[in-house]
Amino acid sequence: MAQIYDVLLVRHGESEANAVGRFASHSWDPHLTPTGHRQADDLAEQLQHAPIRHIVTSPLLRAQETIAPLAAARQITPVILPDLAEVNLGQWDGQRLADLEQAKSDAFEAWRRDPETNPPPGGESIGTVGRRVLKTLEEFVTHHEPGLTVAATHADCLKGVVLVVTKASGPAARTLFVPNCGQLMLRYLVAFRRWALVLAPLHFPDETP
Repeated sequence: MAQIYDVLLVRHGESEANAVGRFASHSWDPHLTPTGHRQADDLAEQLQHAPIRHIVTSPLLRAQETIAPLAAARQITPVILPDLAEVNLGQWDGQRLADLEQAKSDAFEAWRRDPETNPPPGGESIGTVGRRVLKTLEEFVTHHEPGLTVAATHADCLKGVVLVVTKASGPAARTLFVPNCGQLMLRYLVAFRRWALVLAPLHFPDETP
């Protein structure tokens, strides 16, 4: 069988930025809310029987706090991968979504239609995000033992990965919704140097005898 590496991407739980409807990438590093912490605990319980070998995380607090209960339960020290960080939102970093919607600037409306062709002023395109996430994951898994890697990251990181793997256009990002602690399974096929989406139920039964 060809060598494969599986990665479960997980969006962080509800953050203080999510709760108040603000963008946060570089100017603000919010914590999880109490709801977010409960979601993190639920994630650890959901994955309690998963065959996890590695845990990696975005450097941002909301991702680290999300993965902490799982890491503690499995006694695995998370590895911080800077390129799992949130999309660079440029001039919109720290602003309230409602304010940007009300202003109805041409740049914001164009980004809403197609975040690939029209990234935030001074920020990243959705494709750039997906490529950097896949590159850092490829570098990590191919230098570690095969097995399931759980990666805590952000919504646009998951969306960007889907677009890059499926070779979809930028507007397709607006058809994707990633809830807090939403998950996406990836598989890296070494022989083909290619990522694939894994369409499988994320249920790991207890196989303890």
